[in-house]
Amino acid sequence: MHIDLSADERAVISARAGDVHADVAADGTVLSWSDDLHPIGLPLAQALVEDDRRLIGAVLANEPTGPHWLRLRDSAGHGRWMAVFAVPRASGWLVEFRDVRTLGPAAGSPEHAAGIADRDQMLNEVAWLLSATPRTGKETAVVTCALTDLDVISLQHGGAAAAEVVDVITGRMSDALRSGDLVARIDVDRLLVILRGVHDLPGAVSVMERMQESLAEPIGLSSGDVVQNICVGVTLISRGESVDSVLDRSEGALDLAVSAGPGRVITSPPL
Repeated sequence: MHIDLSADERAVISARAGDVHADVAADGTVLSWSDDLHPIGLPLAQALVEDDRRLIGAVLANEPTGPHWLRLRDSAGHGRWMAVFAVPRASGWLVEFRDVRTLGPAAGSPEHAAGIADRDQMLNEVAWLLSATPRTGKETAVVTCALTDLDVISLQHGGAAAAEVVDVITGRMSDALRSGDLVARIDVDRLLVILRGVHDLPGAVSVMERMQESLAEPIGLSSGDVVQNICVGVTLISRGESVDSVLDRSEGALDLAVSAGPGRVITSPPL
């Protein structure tokens, strides 16, 4: 069996993805599976429990979709609930079935409650999207954000207050994102955002500048109101490059934004 992924994409997906992924032709026929439990040469719908097969059209769309909650049949014909994601390619789709028990942050965590992705899930999304060739003419942006006032807030108000500020900012950002976009906290003061379906680099910048306006609203703490500025580095992903190269480009733009001063948005390549 063969799925047309680079070694870097394959390594990231196998390490961080869910249980199963399939290479699907333009007519919906499965060309290959990542395991040996499902037959190839049949429509993808045949791998699902019968009641869920009518939903396959929503999965195989012309832009990245997911999650869809569907039941994947096992070798005994039983169905297991999976989170299904798909990305369009030049001649079909790459479809992934993820175990819902391991999807995203742990239940009960602040990130889970706020709808925030975890680092591994985010890296998988980048690798997943890098393997796609969208047929809509739209782009995907990877954005790295720095909470530039966090150290000062921690010194003046304490570590607990700084943690509260991060929770508020990530919650506001998650609320402001469109359906299909993702945000993850990847370091103490760093966030990673995926913006799907932007028209171009200036379009991605416009999304983040509008988001900055909502994030700049004062945050009320027991010790007083604080304002948390963010600096932003923005880039677009291209099929065939590595996850590391995308992140390096986004983080390089962020470093320039931080050096330029509070609230700056810098792109790579420059506009």
